[in-house]
Amino acid sequence: MPGYPVMQNYAMHMQQAQMYNAQMQAAQMYGGMTAPAPGMCEAQIPPLERPHAALAPVSVQQPVLLTTFSYDAQKNLLFDDSAKRWYHEPPTKASGHAADLNYGFEHYHDKPHIPDPLDSVLYTIMERASGAPSRASVNGVPIVPAETVDNEILRMHVVTWRGIMTKLCTAWSLQSDGPPQFREGFELNAMMVKYYGRSFESYCTRDSPDAHDADKPFSASCPPGWGGEVNQNVQWCHIVKTRLGNSRILLGGEVDCVEGDDDTEHVVELKTSMQPNGARDETNLRVKMLRMYMQSFLLGVRTLVIGFRDAHGMLLDHKRYRTTDLPRLVRGQPGQWNANDNLAYGAHIISYIRRAVAFETEQWLLYACNALRGREAREGAYPWRVHRSSGGGFLSHLPLPAASEAVYEYPVFRISLQPPFSHVSIRRVPRGELALDGRRANRCGIVPAAFYEWATEPIERVNMYI
Repeated sequence: MPGYPVMQNYAMHMQQAQMYNAQMQAAQMYGGMTAPAPGMCEAQIPPLERPHAALAPVSVQQPVLLTTFSYDAQKNLLFDDSAKRWYHEPPTKASGHAADLNYGFEHYHDKPHIPDPLDSVLYTIMERASGAPSRASVNGVPIVPAETVDNEILRMHVVTWRGIMTKLCTAWSLQSDGPPQFREGFELNAMMVKYYGRSFESYCTRDSPDAHDADKPFSASCPPGWGGEVNQNVQWCHIVKTRLGNSRILLGGEVDCVEGDDDTEHVVELKTSMQPNGARDETNLRVKMLRMYMQSFLLGVRTLVIGFRDAHGMLLDHKRYRTTDLPRLVRGQPGQWNANDNLAYGAHIISYIRRAVAFETEQWLLYACNALRGREAREGAYPWRVHRSSGGGFLSHLPLPAASEAVYEYPVFRISLQPPFSHVSIRRVPRGELALDGRRANRCGIVPAAFYEWATEPIERVNMYI
């Protein structure tokens, strides 16, 4: 019977759950399940202290493209490559026409500084797993075969944005006793500096591989090389599968453009920086390269193009780098960093998060399932669900509540990683705090209820109900 081990483990864990009986008797019934056991909402999870020395290197799997998606100008999610852009050499002072990165700023509207939920990534992988035909999003780049997509997704330990993984995988260098350039951050998050980066992307990209500046009518209001209005909402995003240490990870992240021909393309990451003018500026650039490296490396981006500007936003020059060359370029120099040390610490943090969240969620499930068993004895069969993965998915050894209960009850955890990263802490978020967050409607934990139902299935369907 396919699900027998799950129910066998369930019976074993139910014995462990007896220790919660005293707490359960004191709990009040609400929402079809019991209130959390006393102290569970504010569970004290031991923090992860920073190691005193660098950790041993970990294995890293080359990222493999799973699928892509786009956002349009109104930030609508599209399961296509409509936002894909192609690389174009930007005009610089060295070429005789320095691009003005200030151009168009008066029409620029920065997007709200609200963390993006994972919904776009989750809905896209659901669409890909539904049997949608594979798209040749990047010519010549291997993609996960359609027949294995469903299994690959369900085997993942972590699904997150590339930006989150970049923070984890640069944390080792953000140490309290490290160089001040690391401790103070990489660059001021001023709107103008941010716009320079977006403006550089406009000068460097076109909406088709055959587009040329000669195709555009020149006017005084449109400088040479300008690729179009900057819209923060328009993005082309990749979802890749990779592995860091013992964690299988699915990453979503924006990519800037591709270059190549009809047979082979590769992705290009675009960045801007002040033109170095002295030893201190060179050190600052090397420090910034850590983040640039991780952003590119984690998504499998092979090429990085940095545009060097002056203090007034004029593009002086640009330079191409191979992503894999950056660790060697900074080695032995002021502001140096070690990619292996940072990746190993990132893997260490991920493993800690996985263990802590799995343990705390399991305790909640044992408590909740025991209460639902009591309700089942009074009211009849309950519509239990179970993780669809047969390969050891998250908590696949335990039955799960129906989505109607999970929407209100599934635990949410908040992870704190504040520089200088002397420790990492996790806490269970109380229901009252979640109620203040309007984005929690119709969600199981942090994921949409639709994804919860997709990733689980009724126990009866696999003969697991006893």
